[in-house]
Amino acid sequence: MKRILSALLCLVIGFGCMTLVSATTPADEARELSAPTRMAYVSETRTNIGISGGKATCTGSLTGYQGTTTKVEITLTLQRKLATSNIWSDYYNHPKQTFNTYKGVASFTKDIVKGYEYRTKAVYTAYAGTKYETFTEYSGALAY
Repeated sequence: MKRILSALLCLVIGFGCMTLVSATTPADEARELSAPTRMAYVSETRTNIGISGGKATCTGSLTGYQGTTTKVEITLTLQRKLATSNIWSDYYNHPKQTFNTYKGVASFTKDIVKGYEYRTKAVYTAYAGTKYETFTEYSGALAY
């Protein structure tokens, strides 16, 4: 009887481990695939959201290459969606901020309402003289 229970317990643990491995593998692959591609004028970006006391703080930063990147533009948008929906909509569009240097940080805080998930959408543009590259990045989502 003890051997049967031991064998059954080993099977349950074994299947649990196999499920755990298969559950983490796609997330790791997705993380690798979503890594930003190398850009000529952009070294690093960070797009974040924080929620506290009924307010969302959206932040976006871009660091270019000193001596190459001459200007940075950052446009931030607070987006929201219902937890039961897959459709994000713009909740607040913050005016574009321009930095006449190789890096910049933009941020704003906005009152929010409960019952939604929120994220930051950032549109980054980095210039080298008259040449430029632009791309969009999203923060993770937070529920409130």
